[in-house]
Amino acid sequence: MSNPDILFRGIPRGPTRSYTARVISAVKPDLLIVPCTGSFSLAYVARLAGAANIVCGDISLYSTAIGNAIMGTDWRLDLKSDDDYAALAKPYLTSDPITKAAAVLLVIRTLQYVRKNQKMYHEHRRRELIRNAPTYIDQLKTQIEAIADLLKGVIYKPQDMWVTMEEYCDREGVINLINPPRYSGGYDRMFRGVDNVFDWDQPQVQQFVEKDYARLMENLGVKPALSLMYYATDGEDPVSLEKWGDPWRSVFADRPGKIGHSAINWIIANRDPVGIEANRAKINVGQAKYPLFKGGITPISQIHAIKVDKVTGDWYRDLFIHKLPGSVTEVYIGLFMDGMLMGIAGVHLADYRRGKTIKKGEKMLDQCASVTFAFTCPHDGYARLHKLTLMSIASSWFWDDVLRGDRTFELDGPPKHVKTTMLTPHAENKTARGIMTLDTREKQKDGTYKLTYSAVITQRTREMTVGEWLKKFGSKT
Repeated sequence: MSNPDILFRGIPRGPTRSYTARVISAVKPDLLIVPCTGSFSLAYVARLAGAANIVCGDISLYSTAIGNAIMGTDWRLDLKSDDDYAALAKPYLTSDPITKAAAVLLVIRTLQYVRKNQKMYHEHRRRELIRNAPTYIDQLKTQIEAIADLLKGVIYKPQDMWVTMEEYCDREGVINLINPPRYSGGYDRMFRGVDNVFDWDQPQVQQFVEKDYARLMENLGVKPALSLMYYATDGEDPVSLEKWGDPWRSVFADRPGKIGHSAINWIIANRDPVGIEANRAKINVGQAKYPLFKGGITPISQIHAIKVDKVTGDWYRDLFIHKLPGSVTEVYIGLFMDGMLMGIAGVHLADYRRGKTIKKGEKMLDQCASVTFAFTCPHDGYARLHKLTLMSIASSWFWDDVLRGDRTFELDGPPKHVKTTMLTPHAENKTARGIMTLDTREKQKDGTYKLTYSAVITQRTREMTVGEWLKKFGSKT
């Protein structure tokens, strides 16, 4: 029987840890704090990335046991009961903090097999851990000794995350890695029953709940410390969805697997330390639905647009995406050249359907469609193929393809304008130049830019669009 995996170094996942390590290596903080350290996985990442001064805090018996073992500090731990779990721990409650930590971790793991809907498998595992406790204690001590050696010098404080952040986040040169429970009552769910076995100097705290995120983001947003917050959601960019506002932005996303089974793991920051990245696995396993366009383009090439379903649209979006943030999308559209998929776009049509007039800079945009994303497949022959995607979106034939049969389209005609928002480190986006015009430019606190672009939808046929693109942008690389 394998030993209990008590350190959970897979949380957060590898790509998330790698991005975190790049931030730490680039910023080189004077101090790094992990206010809710859990299994010390982020402290582990920080030490490997070169962070010398690390302070961790948490409220759980689990983290306190490991933290005191890392510091080599004895601490008060007594038994509340005389049941099987107390008997399991009692021989190991010595003054050696590593042995004491091993006892705590073994009891925690054993209690995790006591479940509401318990199966015989769970009961067998529970009994097996109790029966072979000396073996598991030795294995746990080996693991704890290894992590204590690596994290030697780390300071652990058994206290509420709010206290730790208040103590350190007002300083320059601090990185704050904050990973609160994603759901309300996370502590109780993970460590149910442990407090019935042990008595210790438990800090007085209020359980973190979902509504506390607003207070957390407001508090950290004004602090000089660089804060990276770890957040998982089944949806897209949580900054826009949760309406946290400036200065927060999503700087990293990792979609582990198939849609509906694994949440997207986000890193959200109060400034952009090393750039924006995405690590997105394909949403669907198996073959792509459409072959990608790899051929040549001539004046007689056939281009058209087709609405596709969300799963298909997300699959190709994830295949092409290079930068964040993403956006929730109402309509997914595939752009096809000679029967092969050339690009994928997402649009929102609410403003168009309402006939709303929008002011962007000095412009008034009426009957406007909003492009949430537009990506073009890579092509070995054409360096500016994405210009053709944008030209198509700004052409009347594209909207005829997409909206034919739509009630608003039949009554009021196609959109008159198209707009989009881009986040970029540059004051202009070259891919939009020559197709769309810059309406507003807003410099962010980290030096990056929020740009809005728009274009009048031109009365252009497919043939005119292809011909114009060939003339202006279609030279081979």
